[in-house]
Formats: sequence, C-alpha cells, structure tokens
Amino acid sequence: MMKKSYSIDFKYDYDFILIGICSPIKDYHICYKLNKTLNISLYRSKHDVYMDFYEGIEKGQFSLYEYYDEQYENQWYLITNKCQILCQEEIQNKGTIFDGFLQNEKKTKYLIPEDSTVDFYLQVHGVYCQKAKSQLIKNIKKINTVVNAYEIIIQDLASKENLIIK
Repeated sequence: MMKKSYSIDFKYDYDFILIGICSPIKDYHICYKLNKTLNISLYRSKHDVYMDFYEGIEKGQFSLYEYYDEQYENQWYLITNKCQILCQEEIQNKGTIFDGFLQNEKKTKYLIPEDSTVDFYLQVHGVYCQKAKSQLIKNIKKINTVVNAYEIIIQDLASKENLIIK
C-alpha cells in the first residue's frame, strides 16, 4: 500500500494598513505623540517582537505597542524597525583566524531590512476607507518630531513575514 502525503500551502492575508514613520525619537515618545494626536491609547505590549539573526547567534528585540479600538473594531500596532544588539564576536569568530579574540560590538538590526529608513511601522487591522487612511497619514505628519509618514505597499516588501504579530 502506497503512502500518501499531503502538503498545505498557507499564504497569510496581509489585510492591514501599513504606515512607515520616520522619526528620530524613542519609541515611548512617538507612542505618546501618536496617542495625543490621533486620540488613541497605544500601550506597551507584554510581548515584544523577537527575531534571530545569523542562525540564532544574535537575537533582536523590537518594541511593540498595541491598541484595540472598540468603536470601529480596529486593532493597532506600533512596531520599531530598529534595534541595537550586543554582538559577541567570540562566537562568530570561532574557527577563523580571529578565534579567541573577544570583542563586543553593538550592531543595528532591522525588522524590515530593505526599508531601513523607516523607524516605526504602524499597522491598522480592520476596515479603513481611502479618505480615512489619507487623513490618518496627514495627522501623523502634523507631529513636529515626525520627519515623514507614508503608506507602504506590503506586497512589495521582501521580508513582510516579519510583520506578522502572533
């Protein structure tokens, strides 16, 4: 009797608005400014977004803020795109000419590496019309510490899987 094997192809439905925000301020400060300007209540999530780089040698932690709008039934997430990690060079240099040489170095890692100019991503899950989306971006741009804010087409991102919040 022949064995049958089945495979399931699963494609995530990226059904949310993604806005890239460029701002030099800290994550908690932009969160405060967004809350004040947009009249929302983003708060620090209990679980941040974690990623492994270089086969688990380096681990990155990206801050995550969330808010659920009960009136319009929209879920909001604010995610940092950059994190600083302390790289232990001893582990990476094992088996090379630098074996035994210990040097800790800070490196900047990105949640979405192909869009390294963005500092924060704002995800809005739910129904949002084009007019409301444009008004949202205009309001974000009004924040004095925001350099730029724009909608990002998710399908154009190579590492869009990193945006899936579990």
